[in-house]
Amino acid sequence: MTDATEEPLEGDIGPAAQATETPPTAVRDELRAYEAEREKRRRRTNARAGLAARCLAALLLAFLAQDSVRTAIEAHAKGDPWLYPPAVIAALCVGGLVVLAVPFLRRPKK
Repeated sequence: MTDATEEPLEGDIGPAAQATETPPTAVRDELRAYEAEREKRRRRTNARAGLAARCLAALLLAFLAQDSVRTAIEAHAKGDPWLYPPAVIAALCVGGLVVLAVPFLRRPKK
């Protein structure tokens, strides 16, 4: 008994099913394009997340540096030790800001 429509059934491995399948190279090319697009989106998302984390770290370091400088000034006015720890902490925070800012400033303009 032969089927008059010759439509492939689900799971059919006969000649009718083989005629309707897409060539393997087309599927591979489509999967590669899809993976390339996913990788591009992932890199863009990671770059934005990294920039946000650097900005938050820079804000924290700027606040800590400002607070340490203010503390050092107040301690100096009172005659208390002001060089260590307030001025040293301020210098370390400013150094951290420089480390965060240099790659951003050296990035080529688009």
